[in-house]
Amino acid sequence: MYTIIACGIFKDEIERLRADLGFPFKARYLGPGLHVDFDELKDALEEELKRASSDGSQGIIVAYGQCHPKMDAILKPYHAALMDCQNCVDAFISRQAVEKKAREGLFFYLSPGWLDAWKDIFKRLGWDPEIARLHMGSFKGSVYIDTMKDAQEREEELLEFFDFTNLPFTIMPMELDHFKSLIIKAIKSLED
Repeated sequence: MYTIIACGIFKDEIERLRADLGFPFKARYLGPGLHVDFDELKDALEEELKRASSDGSQGIIVAYGQCHPKMDAILKPYHAALMDCQNCVDAFISRQAVEKKAREGLFFYLSPGWLDAWKDIFKRLGWDPEIARLHMGSFKGSVYIDTMKDAQEREEELLEFFDFTNLPFTIMPMELDHFKSLIIKAIKSLED
């Protein structure tokens, strides 16, 4: 059995894909927003990597982007593969799709997990609405990456994000094919 150690941002998508991935795995989800404190992220990852290794995991897939500057060094002592993406946006959207959207301007992307966690992440950053608007002033708007097909039910939450950041939002329907391909690519790299 494999282990997937993932940022909690990815929890709903990984669980949605569980039956389609083609291999059995245990999933361990770390708190969203650990990337704002590199020491905390490193400690949490190392703890889960040690646990998965001692549990006799066949291999470990780490569902994170390059969220720590020393991510490769953290994973090196373990039979672990990192998903091939820079961040959680790249995990859901191909580079080509991001570049196409970027022709319209700079956008802040929210996935369902990000929409669940943004208040806690901003709190960790010490951002109130004024500071958030200052930091996000260069963004043209926000894009909700609708991986779970729940945008209509989450409109109130999206409006709350808009009220806090002053970033109007658009919805980008998204299938999970790209995300699934990154997990499959990671597991294949463990088998090579």
